[in-house]
Amino acid sequence: MRKLVFVIFVSLTFLLSYPAVSTAYENEIRSLSNAMADNIAKAGKKRIAVVDFTDLQGNITELGRFIAEEMSVTIAGADKGIEVVDRTHLKTIFKEHKLAMSGVIDPTTAKKLGQIAGVDALVTGTITPFGDSVRISVKILDTATAKVIGASSGDIPKTKTIEELLGRGIGTETTGQIIPTTPSATKPKTLTRIEANDFIFEAKACKREGQHKVLCYIAITNNLQKTRSLTILIGGNWAGLPPQSIIVDDFGSQYNSVELQFGGKNVRGDYSITYDIPPNLPMNLVIAYDEVLPEAKYVSVIVNCRTDKWPGDPYFKAVLRNIPLSR
Repeated sequence: MRKLVFVIFVSLTFLLSYPAVSTAYENEIRSLSNAMADNIAKAGKKRIAVVDFTDLQGNITELGRFIAEEMSVTIAGADKGIEVVDRTHLKTIFKEHKLAMSGVIDPTTAKKLGQIAGVDALVTGTITPFGDSVRISVKILDTATAKVIGASSGDIPKTKTIEELLGRGIGTETTGQIIPTTPSATKPKTLTRIEANDFIFEAKACKREGQHKVLCYIAITNNLQKTRSLTILIGGNWAGLPPQSIIVDDFGSQYNSVELQFGGKNVRGDYSITYDIPPNLPMNLVIAYDEVLPEAKYVSVIVNCRTDKWPGDPYFKAVLRNIPLSR
């Protein structure tokens, strides 16, 4: 642990030894922190916590943890009457409850973390390399409603030291295992077609309808030479069922599906749709999501499915990555 702290210290000392880079970095962090403090104060939140920033896959890096620490200190000193939970204390609380401080935070997790840590809001974020800079995307979650009450993004210069910190994983709280991370390309890698359990899933589009609603259109083809039954899950609240079909945006926010259209059927709420799919005949699936951030530009779609005609575990998922949001 001492060695890790020493490496971070030396790296950041090297980084901040360049005045122009240091000034740009400090100004951006200060600007983002002040914007978050203003949003928190306007929402009437008094006690908040800042969790580790991650990459888009939910991995922690030294840079993400350092930026979270910096923002925690800056928000606390913004003179907005906001109490920020000490991150060392927060880590102890989460460890006692066997929870992680980072990763994709869904509404249920946000509410639980709020209850455990006694906070009104959570500040979370992602860091993504883009060319010669690193994009920092920050959002504020209301722990009572799990809704996003503020979001902002900014860019810091990408130096050699920044790249090293991006690629250096942090050990998990339970195993101490180092999580390898790979910086993303300038443009997120898109995966619009995948085969799972001899079904082909192909994303046709994800479109906005209004300001916050998103509809994802997916074609599903049975790749075997016989008719097969396929169930798409909209709700996973029953015992033994996997999570419902979700999307994750480029801010790291997760959204649960609220409505499905599949094979001429339509359902809302905690239900599923089952349809018999003939061979080699694409069937259209439309999944609806609400309260999606207006700033989001990409979403990854996770379709949770079940087929009783597949040997072994009948549950599986198809993941389609970084689908551009269009209108």
